[in-house]
Amino acid sequence: MTRSSHMKKLQRNSLIHAVSLAAAIGCGGTAAAQPAAAPATANAPAPARDLVLAVKGQQTLLLDGAAPARIAIGDPEVADVKILRASGKRAGSLLIYGKKPGTTQLQIWSGTGSAPQIWNLRVGGSVQGALASRGIAGGANIDIAGDRAVVSGHAETPMGQVASVAMAASAVGGEKNVVDVSSAGTSGVVQVEVKVVEVSRSVMKEAGISWTAGGSGPWSAANSMIPANLSAAASGFSLFYDTNNFSANLRLLQTNGMARVLAEPTLVALTGQSASFLAGGELPIPESGGLGTVSVTFKPFGIGLTVTPTVLSRDRISLKVAPEASELDYSNGIAISNGPDSASIIPALRTRRADTTVELGDGESFVISGLVSRQTKAMVSKVPLLGDLPIIGSFFRSLDYKQEDTELVIVVTPRLVRPIARGVTLPLPGEKQERADNGFNAWGYYLTGPLGGQQMPGFSR
Repeated sequence: MTRSSHMKKLQRNSLIHAVSLAAAIGCGGTAAAQPAAAPATANAPAPARDLVLAVKGQQTLLLDGAAPARIAIGDPEVADVKILRASGKRAGSLLIYGKKPGTTQLQIWSGTGSAPQIWNLRVGGSVQGALASRGIAGGANIDIAGDRAVVSGHAETPMGQVASVAMAASAVGGEKNVVDVSSAGTSGVVQVEVKVVEVSRSVMKEAGISWTAGGSGPWSAANSMIPANLSAAASGFSLFYDTNNFSANLRLLQTNGMARVLAEPTLVALTGQSASFLAGGELPIPESGGLGTVSVTFKPFGIGLTVTPTVLSRDRISLKVAPEASELDYSNGIAISNGPDSASIIPALRTRRADTTVELGDGESFVISGLVSRQTKAMVSKVPLLGDLPIIGSFFRSLDYKQEDTELVIVVTPRLVRPIARGVTLPLPGEKQERADNGFNAWGYYLTGPLGGQQMPGFSR
């Protein structure tokens, strides 16, 4: 074939190819040419697989095919490999032995020209291996590189994250060599329902007698042994005897009282954070400053509580509770002079405080009690010598007995909570009873009254 005829044949084939391509584009591209697929590479490596071992632990690895032709391990100080030849019906395998904590890579070639099998070997510490043999795992991934450990991934619970960090620390000699970039699951919002009940009981007993004896002569005798509070009281038992020469007054009084104070706060806190409340007030205390200035510092008093929840798992909560109850004590106060004739008393604070940590399930409750305060006061006033007589001495002495008991009981209930979904309409208190104002309802109520069916705007019903 001549050169000119060959060129004509190439031009004819190019023209036919161009016409076919134009026809395909005009028909919607149904016959558009597609690029040829790249040929598959026979030596492409397979995806790497993971294998976890413990220090001084062994793992048998079965081979996919024939006996390996070549084995390479990245760091022989981390792990070692021994080939177990096939014999009889037993297939060939590899015995992998963990030497020290770390991470390395194992590659296995089965034959010439074949792609290697790649294994990522992770050798954990002895503590991690012991816990893993018991079925206890932290959940997060632990990688050891040299004298450092990296904790990554996601743990199902905060306790699992803590366990992973502890395992890593045991392998590298302490938490200072651990890099923790892991996260923990479980909602971290805890609602703590608190009920504080304070019960106060008081008992008071007072007895006293006064008498006066005298006549028309120059001599007379009198005795007054009635307590000041009893003599001014309008209640109690009184017995009088009065003549021209003798009068006597006997009074007896006994009171029993009980008071109950209830507070029901609800606190919401993130896991590991603190929330507190105070039902009481603040006491202003003046403090002297420089150059004759006076500043005021406020000290809180009343019933207070501080809670610190920590979510351990989906149904376990560790809760630190610190209740405190304080009250004003004027008997131990400090008097501050305001001038020559006036003084102010700054009362002291009587405080009962506790601090404890408990572990509860979601919705379980516990009670803190025993915060009891008792004050007893007994005083006997008598005439010397005469008040010590067995029977007649009752006419020459008085009794003043007081006792106050205060007990504080705290009931705490933690709950795991989640936020309300977006777009949900929340019912508000009084929403159904409220009626908005319009141009007629107020005037219609004025004209027709309640019988007309109109309603005043607001909460008139």
